Amino acid sequence: MSPVVSVPATDPAPPVQSRRERLRDELHREVLTAARHQLAGQHGLSKLTMAAVAKEVGVTPPALYRHFENRQDVIAQLCVLIVEEVLEELGAAVARQEPGDISAALVASTRASLEWAVRNPAEFDLVIGSGIRAELPDSYALQRRMAELVGGHYVPLFRELAASGIPRPADDEIGPELAEQVRRYRDAVGGHDLPLGVAHLMVTSWRQVYGLQCMAVYGHQEFAFGDHVALHEDLVSSLLAQMGLEPHPTVR
Repeated sequence: MSPVVSVPATDPAPPVQSRRERLRDELHREVLTAARHQLAGQHGLSKLTMAAVAKEVGVTPPALYRHFENRQDVIAQLCVLIVEEVLEELGAAVARQEPGDISAALVASTRASLEWAVRNPAEFDLVIGSGIRAELPDSYALQRRMAELVGGHYVPLFRELAASGIPRPADDEIGPELAEQVRRYRDAVGGHDLPLGVAHLMVTSWRQVYGLQCMAVYGHQEFAFGDHVALHEDLVSSLLAQMGLEPHPTVR
């Protein structure tokens, strides 16, 4: 009798797209690319119109409405696309560091985030600045979705920090009103298992990093702080010290 040979299970082949589906997906990508070009080229959302996007793509405006509900739908999908791009850059920066070096991962990640923001001021203003609220006043679900994406990058790092026993405030040291907000944020970004004090560190760290990025993008105090790199290094060193970590050299 011949021996029974086990055949490793293989993932099913992806479904073959029809020509219509391929064209639809291609147009969808082209529309978002054109929308981003309009956003960045004009340095603001006011010039991002369906007519301008349609003209750049080479279709009529009514054709866009077969793929997007309206201008707000284009902007919402563009926000997610931009956040995904940022996370790719942050992930690449972390991947260049020594495995397990959380200090270097945090430094590299925040530095990559700052550099992306300075290179893409219009995109920064849309997804992190005032743009999203101005254009999409009912954007709570979208903001939560973007927070979930970002949480997928940072929560694992802070989970490792929690396991290492980093200094953190006890639950009763966080005011009840703030504690409830931090808990709501922690759960929304996928960090249900994080101690509340560690989630508080995430929020307070981001609060300071965000402030520095706004300084850099919007040119606040530019007469003194030109490139913001030295200020960034000082900020990150201070944050790491609060967590009981030493700054490590990062791989660029």
